[in-house]
Amino acid sequence: MANVTEVRQNVSMIISRVVETREPAVILQRSKPVVYVVEASAYEELLKKVEAADRLLRVEETKNALQDLADLRKRMASKGKQQDSVPLIRDLREGKSR
Repeated sequence: MANVTEVRQNVSMIISRVVETREPAVILQRSKPVVYVVEASAYEELLKKVEAADRLLRVEETKNALQDLADLRKRMASKGKQQDSVPLIRDLREGKSR
């Protein structure tokens, strides 16, 4: 941890320590953390993990949407020919199940 004044005076030392230890440095302003200084490869690794988590979330959302569609098809098929599908579609949009 270092405050803004220490960063101004010792920026090279702080960067060297972060690169050497691969541990982030916390920069404080008025005793509150405002910035983390991280080594470049650690930051890039973190970005890759975030992107992978985002892809996984999108896959799960797609699976859920496909399952909702399959459930809708089953409900519609079980009711036979339906004159008005608007209530069923409205319920699906609103997350209600029948």
